[in-house]
Amino acid sequence: MSKRRNDEDSDINVSSTDESDNSDVESQKDQDEEMEEVVNVDFDYFDLNPDVDFHATKTFLRQLFGDDATKFDISSLADLILTKNSVGTTIKTEGKEGDPFALLSVINVTDNTDKPCIKGVVDYLLEKTKGDNEFNLILKKLLVPQKTTKDQTKQLKVGWIVSERMINMPVEVVPPMYKMLTEEMAKAEDAHEKYEFDYFLIVSKIYKMVSPTANEDEESGTKKKKKRGAEVEEFDYFHYEDIVLEENAKYHNHYKYTNHLQETDSRRVFTEYGIDPRLSVLLLDKKGLTKSIPEMAEKFPPF
Repeated sequence: MSKRRNDEDSDINVSSTDESDNSDVESQKDQDEEMEEVVNVDFDYFDLNPDVDFHATKTFLRQLFGDDATKFDISSLADLILTKNSVGTTIKTEGKEGDPFALLSVINVTDNTDKPCIKGVVDYLLEKTKGDNEFNLILKKLLVPQKTTKDQTKQLKVGWIVSERMINMPVEVVPPMYKMLTEEMAKAEDAHEKYEFDYFLIVSKIYKMVSPTANEDEESGTKKKKKRGAEVEEFDYFHYEDIVLEENAKYHNHYKYTNHLQETDSRRVFTEYGIDPRLSVLLLDKKGLTKSIPEMAEKFPPF
């Protein structure tokens, strides 16, 4: 069922860079008009659809975990996200039967730690954060089954927010998805049992900007090295909403992927810099997430 349509269409400029020497081509005026053609795309918000969204959800998960995606049972994670009556939103352009361009959902980690697919994710995150003593200790207390409060009858609950989208999707579509997610969690029939989370775990990704590799000296066969000095590493975001989430997070950090399947030079597309993706892990409490949603909407308002 359609949830909401974006107030305005998204304008995507589609221009041609091809030139032809054929004398029968259209006039320059017609070519200029074609270059200025605008394609209107309606972004519609839909509930999760297990019958349609499975393969796209697997693709999003592989994209989210990058080079380390092979470490996880992606199919089982997708099934868990698309469980009957689960909460979440997809964005589509061709109706509810179409393929999603973006997905936002939440998995109850606390209630599913016995599932191998979740245990695999938990073990991976604990391994990645082991160098951050405090962060690692907090995650162990929250993610490894045990009583974590002074009240030994209560277990603090953690929800893993799964958020991924096609790379050219604008960040402005994200704040409404978060708003709808929190509303759905509050209104769910089994809200108290499944969606009253104390903490939210977010797995995301950033990238390090990498300078061109050292040139090879053809005569000597040695590399010409640049003096690094006090070189500062530069990072940028795949998900710009993470800027807001990080500001309100209890803990956050980024880590190198275990696998390195693609050289940074091969990711050098639009600039002279290569891209070295990194895993980003954030932990927010309920108050931090609640604070982030209006701040995201203010920073990234609708079109």
